[in-house]
Formats: sequence, C-alpha cells, structure tokens
Amino acid sequence: MKGAIFTGLAEFVETHYTLTDWLEAIDSCDLPSNGEYIATEIYDDSEFFQLAGALSKQLNVPGEDIYRAFGEYFFTTLMAIALKHVEHITDLFDFIHAVDSIIHIEVQKADPLAYTPTLLYDQPNDNTLVVRYMSKRKMCHFAEGLILGAAKHFNQPVELCQSDCMLAGDDHCLIKIQMK
Repeated sequence: MKGAIFTGLAEFVETHYTLTDWLEAIDSCDLPSNGEYIATEIYDDSEFFQLAGALSKQLNVPGEDIYRAFGEYFFTTLMAIALKHVEHITDLFDFIHAVDSIIHIEVQKADPLAYTPTLLYDQPNDNTLVVRYMSKRKMCHFAEGLILGAAKHFNQPVELCQSDCMLAGDDHCLIKIQMK
C-alpha cells in the first residue's frame, strides 16, 4: 500500500482527533516501518489494518466508521491527483463510472505495481447506482467514504446501503448509492 495512504491516515487522525491518538496507535502496533511513512514508498497492507484496528479500539469507534470517515476525508487528496483526468466530469455517477474506466487505468500506467480494486456498475434508474466492489484488501467501508467525499465534491447528497459484503463472507460487496 502506498505511503500516501498512511500519511493521509496520520493527517486524518491529527485533524479529527489528536496527534497523541496517532502516536498511541503507532506505539500499540508491531509495525516494521515503526510508523514512519514516506508518501511515495510501498508498505505492507497489514500495517494499515493494524493501525485502523488500534485506532478503532483506543477511540472506541467501530472500525467501519474509521474507514468510512477516513475515505471521506482522503477523497480530496485523491481527487487533486486525478483531477486532470476527470476535470470534465460534473456528475457524481459519471465520476464513479470513471474511477474504474479512467482513474484506475491512469494509476496503473503511473505505477504498474499498484493494486486497485475492481468495480462493476449497474444503474437501474437515474437516481440509483449499484457498485460491485471486489478487492483483496476488503476496504469497502473506505470506498463508501470515498463515495461520500465525491458526493460532497459534486454537491449531490446520497444515501448508501451495502447489501453484500466481503467482510461478512460474500465474494464481493454491493454498495447501493441513492440520490437524495
């Protein structure tokens, strides 16, 4: 996992909680990096999951809420990177379709070793988009947060519902996005 995710998580915790909370999470984990991250380097996924678990426990916040809130916070960072590829898009659903068809392709071009989830889409009507999320990392709640961040960016309020979840043993996650 890219170091930018770790540095983003540190910024999120320091912004929404405290620097002390971040340092305590690092101290409570067995991290090969010792909690020292460089945005452009690659770190083992397990470090991220350890930190998220430690934060959930010490802050007494469910893990899925940590992932979701971090995803919503981190959207602006990712959007700044992807903006040149999607600046023409003005609609949330069009943007979400572009994640797999444009953004993930550009990520792979820039870093052939980068791992991105697979996203498939079904749009039963103009106000509903269902995203099938598949990833070895099983970070569907982070993906939900990114969707919520995108909804804010495009000023299009949504409600999310997840009917299937890899964390519950399903082979994919189904995230239903409903325009309000």
